[in-house]
Amino acid sequence: MRTRLALTTVAAAALVLGLSGCEKPAPGATAFSGTTSQSSEATCWGFDGASIDVDECAGAVMAGAQAGDAVPTIPVVPGETIGISVDQAVADAGWQPIINNQSRAAAPIRSTYYRFTFPELAEVPAEGVMMQIIAGDAGNLRGVWLFRLVPAS
Repeated sequence: MRTRLALTTVAAAALVLGLSGCEKPAPGATAFSGTTSQSSEATCWGFDGASIDVDECAGAVMAGAQAGDAVPTIPVVPGETIGISVDQAVADAGWQPIINNQSRAAAPIRSTYYRFTFPELAEVPAEGVMMQIIAGDAGNLRGVWLFRLVPAS
């Protein structure tokens, strides 16, 4: 009986120590168009209200690309709807989708869902265009997500 109690205590302690060493996951965002959706954790995220360093985040993005990390890809058709769903922490910080350096929202979005019409481009380039989701504001940038929008076949 003592051996069983000792083993149970050791197992419980190991579980607590193991869980305490886990990092919090970064908040997520999901983008969809047509029948395709892709989810992603933030490329960079400032936990507990902290701002992120834009240059450091850009370095992390480049390092990830060199390591073979793929950017989630969504096939799109100009004039069709793109929807974005974000975790509550992102909505609390305020966020906006940006395509070709143009925000797709007039002001920071404070809800967990937003949709817009993909711009009528002459043609979506074969390599696609990047859509950034930026959380926070200029004085307190909290997070960045990247999605590649490619022509639907």
